[in-house]
Amino acid sequence: MPRTDGPGDGALARAGGLIARGSLFLPFAFVALFFFVPMGWLIATSLSSHELGSAPRFTGTLEHYARFWTDPFYLETALWTTIKLSVLSTVFALIIGYVLAYYIAGLPSNRRGLLTSLVVVSLSVNIVIRIFGLNVLLMNGGLVTGALGLIGLGPMRIMYTELGVLIGLVQIAVPYVVLPLIGVLAAIDPALKEAAASVGAGRQRTFWAVTFPLSLPGVVAGTLIAFTLNAAAFAIPSLMGGGRVRMMGMMAYEQATIQGNFPFAAAIGISLTVLSIVVTAIYLVAVRRIFRTSR
Repeated sequence: MPRTDGPGDGALARAGGLIARGSLFLPFAFVALFFFVPMGWLIATSLSSHELGSAPRFTGTLEHYARFWTDPFYLETALWTTIKLSVLSTVFALIIGYVLAYYIAGLPSNRRGLLTSLVVVSLSVNIVIRIFGLNVLLMNGGLVTGALGLIGLGPMRIMYTELGVLIGLVQIAVPYVVLPLIGVLAAIDPALKEAAASVGAGRQRTFWAVTFPLSLPGVVAGTLIAFTLNAAAFAIPSLMGGGRVRMMGMMAYEQATIQGNFPFAAAIGISLTVLSIVVTAIYLVAVRRIFRTSR
């Protein structure tokens, strides 16, 4: 005798449908509530007037953006420093990270897993603790400056300079470059390298003709993460720059907490976001054109 659906089956089906729709709705609601709402508030604050001792009042003014983008002081000390250190740290992190990932990807699976785990563990160490460790190494009379002095390159001041901040940014960014590259490099079929070698290609030609083009997805992912992290860096410029190296994130913090100028701090934050989006878009277009040209 065929089975007929009862009222209970219909209720269960409706409940299942509600749960399925809820499971799709919640992630979007979370992003909307905790990302787009604060961003909207930040944009509204950046368009508000500022009076000392009073809360920001929305007026739709662009004076804070005009102040930041036309004043040579902010362009040279914050914007240029942010772009320069972010790009340089990303390039150095890519060079160091690619070498490490290339070596790890070529290991047997058990040793590769161990070294990959060590890279992941390095991310679990609090960034402030890692910075204090760098301070011990780079401070005047520390291990690095002492060694440089022994070979005639001292005395050299590293802490509280752009070089010190750059070293800190590279140290933080390297694991984020290594992790996506390991998976991409390990997934490259060894038969492709063997085919290149069979037609007379040397190791260098095989690398530039086969390995590197196939690893571009990992290169792009790692460098984008490194650049966006370093462009918005706050702890490293604060602790390793000693207030002398001012990136945009640190300047926004100073304007909000020390000067009490929340609209100007918000304008700096929105400008930093737009800057990151523009640089990322230019980078992706350049990579796509280079990749199409090389094929």
